[in-house]
Amino acid sequence: MLKPKFEYIPAALREHPRWVTWAGPKVPFDPMLPNSPASVNDPHTWGSFENAKTAYREGERAGIGFVLNGDGLVGIDLDGCVERGKPDMRAIALLDRIGCGYVEFSPSGKGLRSFGFSGPPRRCKGVMDGISVEVYSTSRYLTVTGHVLREGPIVELPGFTSLSDDLVPTEENRREHRITEDDRSHLQYSSVGIPCHTIPIEESQRNKRLFELARYLKGEIPNGTAAQLRALVQEWHRLALPAIGTKDFGITWADFIRGWEKVRFPTGAILATVLEGVDGDPLPDGIETLGYGHHGIMLVKICLRLALHHDPEPFFISVRQAGGLLNIHFTDASKLLSALVTDGVIALAERGGGKRASRYRWNFSPGAHSHRMNG
Repeated sequence: MLKPKFEYIPAALREHPRWVTWAGPKVPFDPMLPNSPASVNDPHTWGSFENAKTAYREGERAGIGFVLNGDGLVGIDLDGCVERGKPDMRAIALLDRIGCGYVEFSPSGKGLRSFGFSGPPRRCKGVMDGISVEVYSTSRYLTVTGHVLREGPIVELPGFTSLSDDLVPTEENRREHRITEDDRSHLQYSSVGIPCHTIPIEESQRNKRLFELARYLKGEIPNGTAAQLRALVQEWHRLALPAIGTKDFGITWADFIRGWEKVRFPTGAILATVLEGVDGDPLPDGIETLGYGHHGIMLVKICLRLALHHDPEPFFISVRQAGGLLNIHFTDASKLLSALVTDGVIALAERGGGKRASRYRWNFSPGAHSHRMNG
């Protein structure tokens, strides 16, 4: 397995904050929260190049990867075309046809990878001249190594789209529709999306994570149609396939339906009930003197509701959960929670870790803030 050579990775890729780390069967991880899987559909789970480099060096990750998000940066992946460090000349000819400038070796050392600028492909997978080819423009990530075969710039790729037209479909994708920019049926992830915590990173997690998906979707779209649910489960199946080993989508779909029928407590349902109408709650006396803006005030009201609901036990809230409730980035939500702790509005009862949310107690009383800051 080739270790990343960070210094040789092109600046045209490094400058974009669309980096992840990966492990196992190429499962992507959030470089800002190294124990949490990343999603190619959720920019909040990506990070900067430096974030990914640090996460790789400090964690037990196999490498780093770059997310394609449809902005014109595309990726080419040629599998099994390198033997003992020597590329198959048919693969080189394909890269030349596309117009690739920069070319590197894949982590296994048995494939080639390239990036450039182009419109979307009309077919993503296939075979050309005996070489297995994958070309993507969005909703995928590609591993990046910096092990350079061809040291060239990231350039426009005049042959990218035409090559995708000529790919011969494999048995795996023979029945897939040709992808065009206007083919909405290909956009299987709706505004609901697939949360990264439902994606398994090893086969033993399959059933539990699939049930978590059922809980999540039953909370988000309790009246979803079979067609809506099927499309989302198909996307989950695609993202989970490297880890779960279940090749037949029909089995995944049947297991999901069984899980859906068994869900009694959908994700978010209890929280939604507890927080119903929270924006209309009166602000506790003395809070206004702290000078919080709209988001800070809303977080105060949310914390008080949660504290009253869980009393006498501490309540729990994660930074991602707070960010979702406030409709802000989780890093800003983390800062607001820290401010509430510093100001004595809430007290940290138990620090969380990994996927476990921190627990807090309501701690505010009028007049205590000035004494605390002056003491």
